[in-house]
Amino acid sequence: MKLVKLEPPGSWCQYEAIMELLAGVPGKTFVEVGCGSGMLSLRLLERGWTGLGLDFSEAAVEQARANLASFIEGGRYRLVAGNIFELEPPPEKFDVGLSIMVMEHVEDDVGFVRRIAAFVRPGGVIIAGAPGRQDRWGVEDETVGHLRRYERRDLERTLDRAGLTNLVVWSVSVPVANLLFHFSNFFIRQSSELQKKEQSASDQTKTSGIREIPGKTLFPVWCKLILNRFTLYPLFILQRLFYRSNLGLTVIGRGTVRPEGETR
Repeated sequence: MKLVKLEPPGSWCQYEAIMELLAGVPGKTFVEVGCGSGMLSLRLLERGWTGLGLDFSEAAVEQARANLASFIEGGRYRLVAGNIFELEPPPEKFDVGLSIMVMEHVEDDVGFVRRIAAFVRPGGVIIAGAPGRQDRWGVEDETVGHLRRYERRDLERTLDRAGLTNLVVWSVSVPVANLLFHFSNFFIRQSSELQKKEQSASDQTKTSGIREIPGKTLFPVWCKLILNRFTLYPLFILQRLFYRSNLGLTVIGRGTVRPEGETR
């Protein structure tokens, strides 16, 4: 049976929550740190944004380059392979900084958020997401280079320590990701992913955003009829009931970059 790469239900819910967090944010430029194969950047570009994608994985950058070729050729998107701690922020700052499922790989998560803020204009917005619930540490964390999982309060504390204001932190992809959690781990155990336990956290991280796992990121072609924004829309409505809960296997926070010179 032919399998194709499709976004699972939890990812669709994450994208929808991010778009809700972006509603009303002024400006149309963004930088995505840890862009992976470019699927989140794609959704912003399709809505008229212009952006920059950063990833320290050359393999991920190559996938993003293929997926976003038309926007790159049209001058609306650029890709850079590199570590944000080592890259010089551009003179022109971005309206929004995004980083989803990256900070859990970084030793200094507070410094990581501060580094993203260096790329964003004062008054601009940062949206950061990470795996949620420490009691759900498992096989996926051990094969993709995670250093930690976050409770909602943990992510809020990290964004606050990084100097952001006007904080909002949501639990997302509830309840669909919770219901599929054990199925997801089952498919990981049935795949070649377990071999990655022997790799360094850095090597695990390089492929974490471009994994191909049957039943988790690879599905039969007919699943396109189910895994799309139209059919999954009821899940987007349902997850709103749980944004303020502590149930999310993904937590996503938004904060504002302080104007230059402003202190707490």
